[in-house]
Amino acid sequence: MSKNDFRVNIFLLLCTVFVFSSNLFSQGIPDKEFFSSDTVLLFIPFKDESGFKGKWNIKDDIPRYLSVYCRERFRVGVISPPALKTYALSEGIDTTQLSSYKFLAEYARRFKTRYIITGVISECSVTRFMVGDQLTAEYEAFAGEVQFRFTIYDGLKLQTPGSAAVLYEGIAEGIEKDKALGITLFGKQTDRTNQYYSLDDLLFGSEMFNRTIIGEAMVKCADDFATKLERAVPALSSKVILLPGAVQLDSVKTDSSIILRRHLITGQVVIVDNDEVFINLGTADGLKVGDILSVYNEGKELRDPKTNDVLGTNDEKVGDVQIIELRAEHLSLASIISGKKQIVPKLRVRKVIIR
Repeated sequence: MSKNDFRVNIFLLLCTVFVFSSNLFSQGIPDKEFFSSDTVLLFIPFKDESGFKGKWNIKDDIPRYLSVYCRERFRVGVISPPALKTYALSEGIDTTQLSSYKFLAEYARRFKTRYIITGVISECSVTRFMVGDQLTAEYEAFAGEVQFRFTIYDGLKLQTPGSAAVLYEGIAEGIEKDKALGITLFGKQTDRTNQYYSLDDLLFGSEMFNRTIIGEAMVKCADDFATKLERAVPALSSKVILLPGAVQLDSVKTDSSIILRRHLITGQVVIVDNDEVFINLGTADGLKVGDILSVYNEGKELRDPKTNDVLGTNDEKVGDVQIIELRAEHLSLASIISGKKQIVPKLRVRKVIIR
């Protein structure tokens, strides 16, 4: 190699290093290992402005429930409030100040997590409506409601001075009402009434809790939150569809179990008409007006190399549709809300149901 060739090679190498370094710092990444783990979401204990008077600690319980819900829906690593509190105690951080903005960047670095969620609970209640004479016969109905405001922070931008770290702000809400009135005869209480008076004895997120009217409202609220979270962070939508199953997760040893089941409703696009589509799912499949379904280009089956069992399919998401009308047991009309150019007949549609 001549001296001139050597000098040229050294010059090119230095240019490559300079360009790589410039790109790294221009992206504002503190170090190459910053987001190396699969931890994506971190939930901070919420503030409570709801006036809730029950025994549940909803400031921790609601975001803890959401952390399990999102872990199952998106199959990503999640840090829940109990885990964060354990860390705060070890570092001498006042747990009443966990949501303080000055600590957010430290959480992102410590847990190598990308998105941090804070929230303020505005409603958590069960209401009982009664008409009639308690000693003879009366009609009763119940309603449960959970609502909170939330903010999503980008952990990467928290590390970059001057960057706008707030990714999204919104409201999540879940309301459940009895579809029929219960009747009490001669003072005998209905199952809903007994359930109403025993709520404080139930563990938040348990199977019994999930069957109550407030539990049903909590599920709806979590679904509303997760749908808005997915819109804010589209990468959360996994390309791998896993089979349905029951899970029982504990964030840390001191965290009470929250039991949820993951189900998939799957179908196909039948007809595409401008901004609307018909799909072969309807009332019998459990769909409701307003439901959002993801549209996928079906991929190959994924099998366990040892047992050859089917683990799922490697599907590519192309868009989303929202149900606007239920036409029959297995037919619905939906509007295209993303991916209009890619959605064509015979593509798969799915909705992840967590219950």
